[in-house]
Amino acid sequence: HIGVAREVAVLYDKQLRMPLVDLASALDAKGPKISVENQYPEVCSRYIARMIRGVKVGPSPSWLSSALRTVGVNSINNVVDATNYVMLECGQPLHAFDFDKLSEGRIVVRAAKDGETIEAIDHHTYTLDRSMCVIADAVRPVAIAGVMGGAATEVTDSTCNLLIEAASFAPLSVRRTARKLKLASASSYRFERRTDPNGVDWASRRVCELIVSSGGGSVSEHVTDTNPVAPSPVQVTLTYSQISRLLGVDIDRGEVIRILTALGCRVISDDGPGKTAVRLESP
Repeated sequence: HIGVAREVAVLYDKQLRMPLVDLASALDAKGPKISVENQYPEVCSRYIARMIRGVKVGPSPSWLSSALRTVGVNSINNVVDATNYVMLECGQPLHAFDFDKLSEGRIVVRAAKDGETIEAIDHHTYTLDRSMCVIADAVRPVAIAGVMGGAATEVTDSTCNLLIEAASFAPLSVRRTARKLKLASASSYRFERRTDPNGVDWASRRVCELIVSSGGGSVSEHVTDTNPVAPSPVQVTLTYSQISRLLGVDIDRGEVIRILTALGCRVISDDGPGKTAVRLESP
């Protein structure tokens, strides 16, 4: 939805207003730092874990359940609804674990073992193999990475402490796993098409803010981020003559630059009728 809003803002020459995320009043200096061990960085390039303590799980506020219902998503509870809302808002899938159900309170991102099984939140049991990536605790898988969470650590009405996952998973790995297991999900759909690596932390903070606003609790100021360094901006060369060939219409060079700049790109150089090198940055 933010992506659509960005394009509408450009079309009507308006300013995109991103939701402001402010966790300052909800931060807990005494909250523990979560142990995350990433053994599979080629599949999981980044994993951010935040903890919310003392949350009250219950019905979502009417504005949240109504917003989800408008786009065909059933309301579950204020925690799950918040993760779905932010995913629809910015395209970043998120997952909430019941922290107290994680063995030793640890997260291990690793390859599955051949024959290992997991009961997913759809309450079907899936047999895994070592080509798949899982999110595990100290003893067992608790989620199929990028596809679906496990029933053993599912958020329920009795949940009090949450671990919030926001991660980047390799599209090909997620696609292969989803196809092998015949298990498609809203998360796998988005990871298969690649998510914004620069938006992972924003989504993590945003969902924590929404959860606390409806369910109370405090967010540990100790954040675990396995790869906090943002990826280098990508440079793309745009040939003006290709625009009219591909689109079938002529667009003035000045308008091309205006559109790309308004979408968040930065112009490095402009060779006039020739080529324009544009560095793409996360808006």
